[in-house]
Amino acid sequence: MSGDNNFNRYNDFPYKSYEEIQNDKKRKSKVRKGAVLFALLVIALIGGALSVGVWLSGTPFGMFEGKIQLGLFDSGIGKQDTPTAGTTANSGGGKFTMTQDSAPADGETLVIANDVTGVVEKAASSVVGINTESYSDFMSISSGSGIILSEDGYIVTNAHVISGGDSISVTLDNGTVYAAYLIGSDEFTDIAVIKIDAENLPAADFGNSDDIRVGETAVAIGNPTGQLMGSVTAGIISAVSRNLMINNNMMTLLQTDASINSGNSGGPLINKHGQVIGINSAKISATGYEGIGFAIPINTVKPIVEELIRNGYVSGRPIVGLSVSEISKMASSFYSIPQGLYINSVMPSSDAKAQGLAQGDVITHIGDERIYDLSSAVVARNALKAGDEIDIKVYRRGKTYSLTLKLGEQNLDNGGYNF
Repeated sequence: MSGDNNFNRYNDFPYKSYEEIQNDKKRKSKVRKGAVLFALLVIALIGGALSVGVWLSGTPFGMFEGKIQLGLFDSGIGKQDTPTAGTTANSGGGKFTMTQDSAPADGETLVIANDVTGVVEKAASSVVGINTESYSDFMSISSGSGIILSEDGYIVTNAHVISGGDSISVTLDNGTVYAAYLIGSDEFTDIAVIKIDAENLPAADFGNSDDIRVGETAVAIGNPTGQLMGSVTAGIISAVSRNLMINNNMMTLLQTDASINSGNSGGPLINKHGQVIGINSAKISATGYEGIGFAIPINTVKPIVEELIRNGYVSGRPIVGLSVSEISKMASSFYSIPQGLYINSVMPSSDAKAQGLAQGDVITHIGDERIYDLSSAVVARNALKAGDEIDIKVYRRGKTYSLTLKLGEQNLDNGGYNF
């Protein structure tokens, strides 16, 4: 009996068979499909109407009045008036109009694709290939490029191209090979001068690197891989004043997207007039970087070349006489010493040695400037000249001392000291 009573409690609920439930599902599915098809049909009709409007009047139903205009016309949150010419946008709900003009006449073109064949014809014969070899195994240790400075055989290249070699050979544009000897090398600026015994050579035409502008044509000629003599790449000047540290010397370099490959070092960066405006020196070759090469401006190269030919080294360049390394923030915390320049060694003939600086001391200030890295210290030092005095502060075993040191002169005998 209780079972019957429980059953009767559900008599008021509508009962549907399995077939009825499946039919309901099919009917609802047809309704949804019909709604989607109807929406697609409406969208197609609107798109067709707009296309007809564009074909008939040049703009859909004239709604833009012959101009391309940016703005909200019907956002659903009130309606914005159609913008008018000459208005500007602002945060207070102002109007903005952007118009487009037709292309200017050919005479007004700002970008011209240059043919660099004339540049190459003028400059290529002044570019040489350089190969440096070791006597110990008679193998090449480096290859690069160079530029003929004078008809009687002076050639400029990078210092790293001829560094560490026992013999230097030069290959001219016509294939003639000469033995070369070193005149002088300056590793701080990566410039070297060599010479061959030859006459009536095609000397390069040198320009003024102070006059060049970002976006100008730049052409590089060189000897990539040491076997592709006379290879030409072209691009533009990407920047004219990139400050980079090269061999512990802060330098201002030209940046270009003309390909600077291995073996292009020491070769010329040339302007659209066929004039050398820089000496190719370095490139960023890490993964994720393309088209970032650097050249030493020719206005920087000129006085160095003249000094090397006259003295064999660059005179008057200051040096404190220290070999130093940077103390990172992590090392500072770990060893409980201040950030600065850790002194590894002191040049025996320097004033720094005479005044008692020693390995383990830390330079924290130059003048009143707090020093954290070598580049900042080099910039401060290079603002002076050999024979000048420089004020420094040194940390030693929990105490700070102030010293005034006399600067020495960088030369071939003190190349192992970076500050």
